[in-house]
Amino acid sequence: MPVFVCNCQGEIKVPQKLNLGKDITVYEHAHLCSADGIKEIEKVIGSDDKLIIAGCTPRIAGRFFAKFDPEIVNIREQATWVGHDENKINDLIKGAVEKAKVSKKITRKKIKIKNKSAMVIGAGVTGLEVARQVAEGGYKVYLIEKEPFLGGMVARLDRLYPEATPNSHTLYPLINDVLVHDNVEVYTEAELTEIEGGIGNYTAKIRVREACVSNCILCNRCEVVCPIVLEDNGIKRKAIYYVPTYPDSYSIDFEHCNKCGECVKVCPAKINLEPETKIIELQVGTIIAATGLSFFDATQIEEYGYGRYAKVLNTLEFERKIVSGAIRPKSVVIINCAGSRDEHYLHYCSQVCCLIGMKEAKLVKDKFADVDVYLTYIDLRSYGELERFYTILRDTCGVNFINGRPAEIFERGDKLIVKTEDIAAGELLEIETDYVVLSTGFVPNEPLLRILGIPVKGEFPNEYVSAQLSIDSNPRGIYIAGGCAFPRNVKESLVNAREVAASVNNLLKRNEAVIKTPVAKIDSDICSALNCRVCIVTCPYGAVKEVGEEFEVDELMCMGCGVCSAACGAGANQLETYTDKEILAQIRGTIREGSIGCFLCKWSAYEAADKAGYERLKYPKEVRIIRIPCTGRMDAQLVMEAFNAGADSVLIGGCYPDSCHYESGNFKARRRLKLAKPVLAQLGIDPKRLRLEWIGKDESGKLVEILNEMSQKFDRRYCAQDKTA
Repeated sequence: MPVFVCNCQGEIKVPQKLNLGKDITVYEHAHLCSADGIKEIEKVIGSDDKLIIAGCTPRIAGRFFAKFDPEIVNIREQATWVGHDENKINDLIKGAVEKAKVSKKITRKKIKIKNKSAMVIGAGVTGLEVARQVAEGGYKVYLIEKEPFLGGMVARLDRLYPEATPNSHTLYPLINDVLVHDNVEVYTEAELTEIEGGIGNYTAKIRVREACVSNCILCNRCEVVCPIVLEDNGIKRKAIYYVPTYPDSYSIDFEHCNKCGECVKVCPAKINLEPETKIIELQVGTIIAATGLSFFDATQIEEYGYGRYAKVLNTLEFERKIVSGAIRPKSVVIINCAGSRDEHYLHYCSQVCCLIGMKEAKLVKDKFADVDVYLTYIDLRSYGELERFYTILRDTCGVNFINGRPAEIFERGDKLIVKTEDIAAGELLEIETDYVVLSTGFVPNEPLLRILGIPVKGEFPNEYVSAQLSIDSNPRGIYIAGGCAFPRNVKESLVNAREVAASVNNLLKRNEAVIKTPVAKIDSDICSALNCRVCIVTCPYGAVKEVGEEFEVDELMCMGCGVCSAACGAGANQLETYTDKEILAQIRGTIREGSIGCFLCKWSAYEAADKAGYERLKYPKEVRIIRIPCTGRMDAQLVMEAFNAGADSVLIGGCYPDSCHYESGNFKARRRLKLAKPVLAQLGIDPKRLRLEWIGKDESGKLVEILNEMSQKFDRRYCAQDKTA
């Protein structure tokens, strides 16, 4: 096995004799990352050889030697630059050698992008803009809309704030651009039912209902004679109705239509009361979910009376009633954060609700200047240009802002009474009003996300979206845009749509996608004996799936964190290049009697160790660092092996809470290691000898301070029964 040691042009004093065992050939070079150095490697390395490069940090070495897929040993920042001796250099390289001996050669998988096309689900402004941009990029787009008409939420609104421009300014040009584009094929009343395949080669099944009105001339006769009147988000309409977007035809709401046939009798065109539904298969290279916003069910907030009191409305219902002239209030109370930031309902902030509440206040003031408007809030999120909007509402329009969360709403005669605190005034108020408007939060489209294989935990798919933003992530082929990813206003949704479309176009222009990160593998023979499903529960990205009677890892969704591997009690789940066998071998080769074993997350704590190196900070020479993808990869077995190898103490260093590269790997590690401490105590090992610390990439000083504290030797005679120990 070849080991190349770089002395970094004299920066590293390479030991004259390295004790690395048999069959190891050491090559020293002064400038390995130069063209000459790389040629030297190419002369020696065989196709099946596992290469070890010892020199500078993997952060730098990785850019020069990636094609060799080497095991990189950092002897500059972690030995020479911190003043440590040749013994440590030998141990660090020996650990890599032992790991390489049990490692398998990995060939990065390449996946062909067979279908240069995209499917966009949802034809609101986000979906329309994604479709437009991808089509402009020269690729075929299938635009799928569940409703009979295009436009989504924006088509139901009157004006878009804070500019107060009619929705037609944005929506109509966008629809027309999409409809006239040769690369776009539109399906209305269509719903995704199933997907198969992967990036570049998805087969999507969609259920499509044929048009129920043919050759419509928009004469309105069918609507006039239709006997069914229903409430549609604040306005009344018939079971047969028209929305002025697209298609230019009436459609039938078959959920409420009684098929009386009155419309058929008067229609000069053709109405089909029994339209066929068919399943269409589409072959696409990528899928974009853009289904927009879905209101939180306000009936759950029982104290606000939504669904019991006719004059308690959500924002969409109120807006449509005001604009249509259905109501003319004298006073209105708008409740921001209705049910949001509340552990009983939605514990998160939906970001856009403050704007929507302020928008309704401005809308009603624009229509009827004499209306008394009260807006209650917990905290007002008036970021960016919304601060000016808030100031106009308060100072010019006379909207009364009340800092407080209403406790109750009840009826008194024909009025509603809102009981709320006013924190600024230090008072409890009872506001008498004509209407109450609930600006609720929003919830994810869970049914669609499940079909797409995206993890759904009652929240928006932040973990999946964050993984897409990672530069090192594997290619996904599935994107989430606009309000489907997280609540956004129209302007933000359009910007995000363009960002997503750029990523889609960048993917489709390639002939193949390369799996960049190591992925987890599951041994079905071992796994099937337990069938515990722990890996499915612990994976942050939904990459582990049940296929028939076995469990498999979707290589394109795996981020290489190792959280599932650490959780697997049977050892069936192993992360490439960080298998139990490999890490255990590296521990045995690296750790010596009296060592301080350090397992540092490559994204944060390991970078802090590098920084300590080039700052020439001093810490104990007994420190032995092993680089891991995430603290979530650590388990009790690895910790115990470090102690068995002679470690005096063990440090596991990871990212701060809410900063983990893999969303929650650090928290999973904390829970797992907390459970390991009683086991250590039972084995006579002082639990204090195991530490888990959050260490930022720039916190070299904090890391050094921790290591110096840990250099104080622990009493090896610790007894589990001695409660004072």
